[in-house]
Amino acid sequence: MKNLEEAAQAVLSHPTPRALQELQGALLALDRDDDAAAQALEVAGRFYSYLSELKTKIAAREYSELASHLDIGAVGAVALENVMAGQKEHLWKSLLMGGLSEGLMVAASRQYIRAWKVETSLVHTQAAWYLAEALWRTSHEAQPGLDPAERWQAIASLLAPANEPQVPAPEKATLLGRIFQILLLTHLARLLPAS
Repeated sequence: MKNLEEAAQAVLSHPTPRALQELQGALLALDRDDDAAAQALEVAGRFYSYLSELKTKIAAREYSELASHLDIGAVGAVALENVMAGQKEHLWKSLLMGGLSEGLMVAASRQYIRAWKVETSLVHTQAAWYLAEALWRTSHEAQPGLDPAERWQAIASLLAPANEPQVPAPEKATLLGRIFQILLLTHLARLLPAS
């Protein structure tokens, strides 16, 4: 089992669900029942959920992409089969019907990929929602006198790219991952021994 410093370093340098599980173990092994430990566990748990959900969505997307490419290849195979087996007087009709049928299958498989983008967008939106609240609480603890409008403006500006539809998913994941890391580090700093 990694100690807290080793586990934190792994999450900060290469965040994965596995690294976050190790961090969870290290945090629980501290056997502390205070706000610092509870907040670090909460952020680590949300970060774990975010990365796990993304990992699942990415695997589903890659599978949908492969299926789509295989369907595109099948269109050519069906066309060749129709040419080889077709009778001359029905060849055009056979090619047209086979091509139409296979074309519809390809179009349907491409819709799965579009659906994936919508589902993944929801994962980012939910993470941004959680992070806004967590950043608010952390900011309030660190700067209780800060004007609420100013606090919200800073948080909203930081998270704005994650809520923009035109920002590509990998960039959203990078932004949100970094914010999770910073927030986690903020809470871990209260638990790690001073060097």
